[in-house]
Amino acid sequence: MNLNSPGLLHSVIEAAPVPLWLIEPDGSVALVNEAAATVLGYPQRRGLIGRSSHQTLHPRRADGSPYPGHSCLIVNAVGSVQRSHTEEFIDRRGRTVPVRWRLRELPDSQFKLLSFTPRATQPQQLLGPTSGGKVTFDQIRSYIESHCADPALDPQQLAERAGVSLRTLQSVFSAHDTSPAVEIRRARLLYGHGLLQEGRGVTETAHACGFRDVSTFRRAYRQAFRRPPSATKADPGSGGPQ
Repeated sequence: MNLNSPGLLHSVIEAAPVPLWLIEPDGSVALVNEAAATVLGYPQRRGLIGRSSHQTLHPRRADGSPYPGHSCLIVNAVGSVQRSHTEEFIDRRGRTVPVRWRLRELPDSQFKLLSFTPRATQPQQLLGPTSGGKVTFDQIRSYIESHCADPALDPQQLAERAGVSLRTLQSVFSAHDTSPAVEIRRARLLYGHGLLQEGRGVTETAHACGFRDVSTFRRAYRQAFRRPPSATKADPGSGGPQ
């Protein structure tokens, strides 16, 4: 097997569960995997090939001001950018997508491989105690169900948004024989289950319902539903988590 084969590189990029974006020497898009297209809201990757990477990733700054191409660190970087950078990309619908990215120049070529992941924005207190001074289980669980697609949502973030300590949050859930982590994962799996029943792809579903890694989604889904996610996509008639 030729490890330097371009075909092998393309196959690895295509199969990777993390968003990857291959940039031509002239700054245009050479290849985009499904994970990257999903994060930015593009249902068809083929339409991205050949477009300007700069104009596609961030045609403007998050505040709406112009973002000239000569200021783009991604396209104009010399060599690799090993230290991760934070930035706001712009998705297909014009919404900002906070990400953390790195850039690697491929050996013996001027192609650059961009990897990025969605990142959490500064948490805000979106929940609050009831008039009795205590946050309720139903209130928090409802919040989880409506925000489970956010990959940054975890017990610590949930506690901050509820305005309570992590220990207090865990106590609230413990009284109902569960935990914040269990309920977050359950909500994500139920949401993903619905997307699969609609015919969405497994990789697209994994990222859309808040999982950062497709393999983790597959394992969790199989454990919960006693079947792989691909089986639900092929045959939507199945029940809820066990």
